[in-house]
Amino acid sequence: MKYLTYVFRNARRNPVRTGLTVASIAISMFLMMILTSFFAAMQEANSATKQYNRIIVMNANGFAGQMPIARVRQVAAMDGVRAATPFSWYGGKYQNKRVLFAQFAVDADTVFDTLDEYKVPDDQLAAFKADKAGAVIGPKLAREYDLKIGDEMPLQGDIYPVDLKLNIRGIYESPRNTDQRMVLFHHSYLDDQLRQLGSASSGSSPTRPATGAGNAGIIFVKCDDATSTAALCKAIDDEYRSTDFPTRTQTEEAFGQMFSEMMGGLKDTVFWIGCAVVVSLLFVAGNAMAMAMRERTTEVAVLKAIGFNKGLVLTLVLAEAVLVAGLGGALGTLGSKALFDVVDISPFTGGFLPFFYVPWSVALIGLGVSLFVGFASGVVPAALAANSSVINGLRKVV
Repeated sequence: MKYLTYVFRNARRNPVRTGLTVASIAISMFLMMILTSFFAAMQEANSATKQYNRIIVMNANGFAGQMPIARVRQVAAMDGVRAATPFSWYGGKYQNKRVLFAQFAVDADTVFDTLDEYKVPDDQLAAFKADKAGAVIGPKLAREYDLKIGDEMPLQGDIYPVDLKLNIRGIYESPRNTDQRMVLFHHSYLDDQLRQLGSASSGSSPTRPATGAGNAGIIFVKCDDATSTAALCKAIDDEYRSTDFPTRTQTEEAFGQMFSEMMGGLKDTVFWIGCAVVVSLLFVAGNAMAMAMRERTTEVAVLKAIGFNKGLVLTLVLAEAVLVAGLGGALGTLGSKALFDVVDISPFTGGFLPFFYVPWSVALIGLGVSLFVGFASGVVPAALAANSSVINGLRKVV
């Protein structure tokens, strides 16, 4: 304990230098937490979808291709399927502004059987199913726009040439690593609007209206168990391989990973930025410790003269370096986790980040990196202090 008191006293000896060193490490680690947590949170969310045993059916040509709405009923009738729902992106405007929160046309009868981690009270779910213009929204969206059950939510068509007048009938609850800013409404409501518009337009066929009616977008499928997912993916793709609309079916985890792969080399770029930050912190912390040891040359000589051995001197100097860097790392990493657990930044990202938080794994790795920076930056000054000459140290004037 007496040595620990000595280490703390030395760390506070020059409060300006120590404060600047702690601040530089804290700010750097805070920014690194933001960069690395983006990928880590997405990966954690993708991995968490394994437990729900879901697969995604989409057109083999990608999102630009159509998925006929009849496929939902056909897929739902296959062996091993518990529930299936269309997910058709609407992409409209709200309050005459382009707002990038997710807006999906779904099957009200099966969507919450398929997405069973999303919970809606029974009375709200019944009201949603009974109202063809009904919608269920996420809690973050409700808070952001001060929306309540019973409010109207008009959406102006952007991708589709029709406007929707939705009535909020429910607010769902879901885990924090899910999108809590979605709007879910009846696919039949959107489809009827599009068919009416298509029937009034020239050049549209009843089976494939030019307005986009009859398109399911993608299909979310809830499987009976994890063992049937691979077989179902193959069975669905084989069933529609020779049709006008061949499919590409994959697990929900693989579907989410597909979006991560669209980032290209961004993850590698973040890694190298992190390496550069660590190197710069090594120089910052190393310079601070070198200056501190230069000012204490005589003091170190006195300690060795009264019986402090090399190992003890080395340990005391390293402990001080680790303490300063660890304090900065704790402020940056744990502070960022606490901040983003409380503050929701998704409304400020234009829909790019439906959720953001700092996982404990990332925060602890960041803290470990800061302790390593402290240790590595203190090795050279500690070794020089431990091997310094008592006579030269007592003779030196700083």
